[in-house]
Amino acid sequence: MNIKTDGIVHHPLGGASYMFEKEIIPYLLKQLTKDHIKISVGAQVNSSPHFGTLITIALSYELALQLEKKSNKKASILYEIIETVPGEESTINGLKYQKILEASGEINKYLDEYIEILNHYSKITGIEYEIRYQSEFNNSKEIYPIIKNILNHREFISSRLDPKYNNLRVRSSCPKCGLTDKHSVKNEYIGDYIYFMCPVHGKYRVNFITETHKLEYNSPLRNLIRGIFYSTVNNSDDYDYQILRVTGSDYAGFYQEEMRYKLASHLGYDVSKMSFIFYAPLIMDWSGAKMSKSLYVKKGAYNDIPQEFINYHLLKNIRGIESLNTILKIVETWFENPYMLFRNYTIYYFIKEFQKYE
Repeated sequence: MNIKTDGIVHHPLGGASYMFEKEIIPYLLKQLTKDHIKISVGAQVNSSPHFGTLITIALSYELALQLEKKSNKKASILYEIIETVPGEESTINGLKYQKILEASGEINKYLDEYIEILNHYSKITGIEYEIRYQSEFNNSKEIYPIIKNILNHREFISSRLDPKYNNLRVRSSCPKCGLTDKHSVKNEYIGDYIYFMCPVHGKYRVNFITETHKLEYNSPLRNLIRGIFYSTVNNSDDYDYQILRVTGSDYAGFYQEEMRYKLASHLGYDVSKMSFIFYAPLIMDWSGAKMSKSLYVKKGAYNDIPQEFINYHLLKNIRGIESLNTILKIVETWFENPYMLFRNYTIYYFIKEFQKYE
């Protein structure tokens, strides 16, 4: 099937693109009251950064530049590394188990690429960055009260975050072999402890008051905990910074309404004071579907697309690291014309845009 186009990019206005056709930064600055803004962005480091991740990182740096340019605030990047994502998976006695990237060692295969990208953008923009691992995040003093609150409402929270299994998807790796119960089927909650079951080494426990650094979550639960944590930090005088989250727009809309705001409200948090999320445009294939990391990693998809637009490893090898500059220039035009921020783009848009700069 051949698809013919006129090559013209249209930007019909509607919703946020109508409201913020000319300016977006002044509106953001009204919401950001502290002098230091940390822009949180992150990824699951289980492959070379795919093209959508590159866009999100570049957008975060350009957002930081724009905030500094139009105010006296300092902006920096807080890169959240999710090392607690599935690596190896297996089925034992009918239950699914997995080893997290950190336990399997796979995280080390790709982390250097992420650091190289962050170093490059920090060098050309002057914006500083820091890296925080999930275990460090979990070790924060604000996490225990959040976990306790969720555990006290776990039946309701489980029914919303895990409608298929109705389990609270909190996990911890077996201290001996690293296996985790993927769907948290065998979890038990007794007093200040969560008990987990390893099919090889038996039962073990984690104290959720003193050992929160050992906990892992699936994506919806992590999203809820992170949102509440950021909001707690932002509204506390103990911190001289605010956190603004940048993530892909596939996590916008229904997902955040149901899995973040409604659940946070049920837990007793003031959602009017929840932390800000800035959504990066989604990168799509020819059909309008999200460009999927898992598809090209596991199934070899997107053979019709020039390979440098698949992931960072290929982009760097084919076009060089300077291609990151091109991505930043493209994103810069979105902030110059902010209506361009509130839509999605096919990968072919970027192929066309690259031709302008290279």
